[in-house]
Formats: sequence, structure tokens, C-alpha cells
Amino acid sequence: MSDRFGEIAAFVEVARQLSFVRAAEQLDVNVSAVSRAVAALEARLGVRLLQRSTRRVGLSEAGRAHFARCEALLAELAEAEAATSERASALGGSLRASVPSGFGLTHLAPMLPEFLRRHPRLTLELEMSNRFVDLIEEGYDVAIRVGTLRDSRLAARKLGANRRVLVAAPGYLAGRAPLRHPRELAEHPCLVLDIGVHPDVWPLVSRDARHSARVSGPLRSNHVLAVRAAAAAGLGIALLPTFALAESLADGSLVRVLPRWQTPEQGIYAVYPTHRLIPAKVRAFVDFIEARLRGARAE
Repeated sequence: MSDRFGEIAAFVEVARQLSFVRAAEQLDVNVSAVSRAVAALEARLGVRLLQRSTRRVGLSEAGRAHFARCEALLAELAEAEAATSERASALGGSLRASVPSGFGLTHLAPMLPEFLRRHPRLTLELEMSNRFVDLIEEGYDVAIRVGTLRDSRLAARKLGANRRVLVAAPGYLAGRAPLRHPRELAEHPCLVLDIGVHPDVWPLVSRDARHSARVSGPLRSNHVLAVRAAAAAGLGIALLPTFALAESLADGSLVRVLPRWQTPEQGIYAVYPTHRLIPAKVRAFVDFIEARLRGARAE
């Protein structure tokens, strides 16, 4: 790893991992080779890029600036090589993906037969759960996430937008006074989708107005379909993502409550490890989902 490209690759991986050992594992070389490459780069530039101690590795001010430029350079080179090498190759192999269970069952599952028919040499290993998998440590190629992104090590591509809205069964609302403000939710049994830091606090907006409603009720579940089923059965009011409600609103089993109020917009993202070459199979999977989400919005 004595060449200039090897020095840059070693530095970028250490900066991403904040560890010489993990960087060496990702680059499939020994730790001493990574250390020599980074030291050679620092000597050539005449500046310290990494702050080292017995316990941790950190970036210096010069290192942060150089890392941003080098990472962009490597990403551009990887994209160029991928575009060239993959034009003549059919999609094949295994694609490991993780998606939230609610989004996966209501939105992604109906799309999968078409995607797999298009790419018969591809095997899709799909985990549907609300667990935030560690893509790098667990070897996932891509994950779909809804909401705030937490891991700065990952590259992200926004595929669409989503909000949560208040819904209930017509039978539950029958005979009850119409709700006029979210503060009245405290008087109703509410069905809590147990995802996020404070799932029983519902942040709602209506134009410039905001209200955080603290709710409680007979059900807390991290599965959107369980909450949706309980709402349709008339057990209370639920705050659910729009991607899980299209059929229920269309067939009338659920109706909007306080329709002028909803949560702030959240993004739907595809995320993947930054240190890997983005394969054609990942791009094809992400492109396919984005196109279907765009088509659903247009309907």
C-alpha cells in the first residue's frame, strides 16, 4: 500500500472506522500496512491528519478537511468503474436487504414478484423488522428506513416522503362528539405504534400550529399492522403512516380523525455502507422502489 492511491484509501477507511484495526479488516490487509500508508501520506503532506492515542483515533482539523475531499474522490472513481464494468453484466448473486416490517408488508411485498421476475439470477434475502440493523457489521447491502437517519457512516438516498395521520373506525366515532383539537385525544383510548424515542407523545402540526399530545390506551405494538387492525376493530384512535393506510381508507374501514392535523413530514430513505462499491443489484433495487413510490404518489 505504498502508492498514493493506497495511502488515500487507507486514510479514508481509518477516518470512517476511527480504528486502524477495523480499517485493516475492511481493506483486507494487515494493520501495519494501514499504519505505514497513513504515516506516508502524513509525511508527504507535512501535516498530521489523525490524532492517535492508546484508546482512540480521531481526525485533526486538517484531517477532517482532507477526508471530505478524499472520500468524494474515491466515491466518484468507484461510481465510474462500476458504471463501466456493470454495463455488460446481468444482475445476479445475493442481495441482503432490511426494511421496516410495516412498510415491507404493506408496500414492498406486493412489488417483489415483479422485481424478481425482472432479475431471475438474483436472490433476495429480505429481513422485515423494526430493528435498526448495522449494515456494516451484519453484512447488509441496503436498508430502507423511514424517519430520521442516525448513522453518519452510511450513504443515504431519499426515495419519498411520508407522514403519520390520525385514524379510527367509523363505528368507534359513531355517537361520539367530533374531535376539534389534538388536546382532546387525552380523553380517548389511543393505539400506540411503539417505534421511536417517545411513541406515546404524538407531535402534530396544522399549518403553523403545533401540539404534542400525550396519549395512552389498550394497545402498544411495534407492528403497524397490529395497530391498524386494532383501530379497524374500533378499539381507539391510531396515528399511522400513510403508506399503511391506502386500502383501509379506500374501503372505509378507517377514516381520518382531525384531518387538518398530521405529523411533520418524514423521509423514506435507502441507506447503504459508504465504504463499499455500490453494486448494480443495489442500484436496481433502490431504483425500482423509488419508481413505484413515485407512481403511487401520482395515482
